[in-house]
Amino acid sequence: MYKSFGGEVDVLDARKPDTWSPRVFGLSVSTLDVAGVAQHVATPGTTNGKASLFVTANIQHISVMRHDEALRKVLETADLLTCDGFPVARYAQMRGCEVPGRITGREVVDELMHRVTLDESHRLFFLVDSEETAVAVLRWAATNAWHVGVKVEIAPPRFGEDDSYCEQLAEQISEFGATLLFLGVGAPRSELFAARYRDRLPNCWALCIGQSLKISLGLITPPPALAVSFKVEWLWRLALEPKRLMRRYTAGAVGFAFAVLEDQRVFRRWVV
Repeated sequence: MYKSFGGEVDVLDARKPDTWSPRVFGLSVSTLDVAGVAQHVATPGTTNGKASLFVTANIQHISVMRHDEALRKVLETADLLTCDGFPVARYAQMRGCEVPGRITGREVVDELMHRVTLDESHRLFFLVDSEETAVAVLRWAATNAWHVGVKVEIAPPRFGEDDSYCEQLAEQISEFGATLLFLGVGAPRSELFAARYRDRLPNCWALCIGQSLKISLGLITPPPALAVSFKVEWLWRLALEPKRLMRRYTAGAVGFAFAVLEDQRVFRRWVV
């Protein structure tokens, strides 16, 4: 055991048989590749008997969890967590985690929506940000998921602040019997909702994938191949939405740098 930000934790976590790696930032990260993650969550019987959380941790997650205890707890207890973003993946590898590299929500959603064969027992619930996204989901389902149950809900503005709505939503998802819950309302709102109401949700995988759903549906222009090759998709997104993302990316980069320094102090104490 070693000291993490959240206290003493096990180096190996028996609840996550696919993640036998040292922890980084106090988190247990998956060693599965993109296809492995998608196949894992699409396979019936891979949950823990209740709603299981899939999170792609990027530098914003790591930065915010330094001062947000609720988000930290979500990330520490996620059932499947991947490194979303080259800096997170690269640092995890430097710390000895056997991760295959960055595994983004966009890649996993693409795999689930376009390449994985979904069992007829699946029931897909989508929480989306707009009517445009809802229509695109239903159009996709009519062609690609006609043999499974599909339901779409449009989240209200400032989703997560209305407890009454969230309770009703959790009940709606449970009554529908969702097996895959796509939470496309952005971080950390998706993660906090799934964690808070996981005991009321059905036995499903709650996929905290944010804007990845809109990219897979063709509603947001995907980054060019060159940006992907050089691992600078963030520059592409920044160019598309400079006003919204500039402050967020700057704060995230600074917070991530401090998280690395803090994690290094923890790591040195554990090694010594």
